[in-house]
Amino acid sequence: MKKILRDLAGHPLLLFFAVFIIGFSITDAFFSKAVFSEMENRYLKQRPAFSWSSLVKNEYTGAYEEYVNDQFAFRDQWIHLKSVGEMALMKIENGGVAYGRDHYLFARLYPGPLAETRGNGTGFGGDGGRDTALPAVSDRQIAANLGFLNRFLAGYPGQVTLAIAPNSDAVLSDKVPRGMENADQAAYIADIYAGVRGAHTLDLIGPMADSAAARQTYYRTDHHWTTDGAWAAYAAFARDRGLGYVPLEDLADLRREEPGFLGTQYSKTKNIDVQPDTLVWYDIPVTDVTIDGKKQADTGRGVVEVDGLYHRDMLGRRDKYAAFLYGNHGLTVIRSGNNLNHQEGKTSRVLLVKDSYGNCMAPFLTYSYDEVYVADLRALPTPMSRLVAETDFDDVLILYNFTSFQQDKDLARITF
Repeated sequence: MKKILRDLAGHPLLLFFAVFIIGFSITDAFFSKAVFSEMENRYLKQRPAFSWSSLVKNEYTGAYEEYVNDQFAFRDQWIHLKSVGEMALMKIENGGVAYGRDHYLFARLYPGPLAETRGNGTGFGGDGGRDTALPAVSDRQIAANLGFLNRFLAGYPGQVTLAIAPNSDAVLSDKVPRGMENADQAAYIADIYAGVRGAHTLDLIGPMADSAAARQTYYRTDHHWTTDGAWAAYAAFARDRGLGYVPLEDLADLRREEPGFLGTQYSKTKNIDVQPDTLVWYDIPVTDVTIDGKKQADTGRGVVEVDGLYHRDMLGRRDKYAAFLYGNHGLTVIRSGNNLNHQEGKTSRVLLVKDSYGNCMAPFLTYSYDEVYVADLRALPTPMSRLVAETDFDDVLILYNFTSFQQDKDLARITF
């Protein structure tokens, strides 16, 4: 022991690290373990239950490693320090997100062929070592989802519109960092539309570009479009269907703003050079909202009463986007007296099959239909075949953003 202490004393840097590691380990042992990270907007791993069976199967060690990675002491401060170091090194990409102009953060999504050439260095994009998987377009999942859609269309006789929304990098080309090579979403979307049989397809690239020229259409720190961007898609759909729709200017008195929004892209990068967004929502009046047939919603953090279109408590928290429609739920039904196309004695209905992009668009549809049904296939409580058989819809709108469509595995639930 004396020899070890003498050796350490002769190497002060080694002594410093030894004291640091021992001290940090003791501190970490008594450090309070969090359940949810507001900074990363996700639930953290908890200590796994030990069993000899899980240890033998090599399940326990992996689970424990994930727990340690999520629960070490001063986690948020270390993440912040890492971001400072990356900025000092002038790094322009982290966690699969690239730093664009005017503080925009863009998710990386490589074309499949480029990612496959990573072994010879062609696909290296700054996301880590060559053994790290690149976020790449799944051509296989696109083909599978097209098959699911076509099976649904073959069994449903009504009017269906498919709308694939481009992500921010496909529209905000002037904000994308120079040299960033992402998948060509316009080409992919054109191929998807060409493969659909029996549905009308709606171009959203043009409307999004027009909207971006006039107002903020995508968030800087989040992967969603803004509420104003969602309105542009709603207006394009209504025009395409020959329906009256509410001009954005007519909603000025209902416009509400919540500053300090840091979205999913920030959660992946935690970059210090961040400009928080302002989340916009419109306090649109409705007469009734039910979620999975109830006036209550399980938000994942508890059950809340459904009162209107928004879970307003979330507007004061980090995950502000979760305020729209109380998050993602199976079937939300909205009734109102807003419909500009209302005909006496008739109830018009639209079914919106969506990912989370549809959450902030659905309220606008109340101005074009008497009833708005919002279905999320990730949690839909009833088979789609039963829903469309039991309810008479004037229109079905299937709305996904491109990134979601190319990786979504729940579209299988749309089939008859």
